[in-house]
Amino acid sequence: MNRTYRKGAIGALTDEYEKALNELKDLLLQIPDAEFQKVYNEKTGLDFQSIRNIVLHMINSGYAYANYIRKRFGDNYVVPKIEIEKTEQGIFELGKMFEYTVETFEDKWHLKYRELMNTIIKTSWTTYDLEAIIEHAIVHILRHRLQIEKMIATYGII
Repeated sequence: MNRTYRKGAIGALTDEYEKALNELKDLLLQIPDAEFQKVYNEKTGLDFQSIRNIVLHMINSGYAYANYIRKRFGDNYVVPKIEIEKTEQGIFELGKMFEYTVETFEDKWHLKYRELMNTIIKTSWTTYDLEAIIEHAIVHILRHRLQIEKMIATYGII
């Protein structure tokens, strides 16, 4: 397999983030629009009632993680208002969110491990070092991909 890997520790983490997103996108490609939008569990929080809402939650969270990093470094940031109705839109917006994240790292690939560990980022829910918030973003995708897989299995979606 010929592939180009990003440089440094942030590059490795970004490669893993991309891998997790690609696995999620492959799963989403199998989901028809009607199933993407359908509410399966009204007893859960709004973010988790449908696959569409779970994907929207992941997109918004991805922008939030990137924005926390941007704020920490004094970089400009945006908080986009995203709406999705179709599976393809969700996949597209996940891609845009990832590109925004990659842009967040453009001048940070060179950071050494010690700098990652000493770059403290305070969020609304906890405090991370730079490595940990990127790891959190990756695991967030993995966790919700598993949630979607369980919904597919439970409700026979595909």
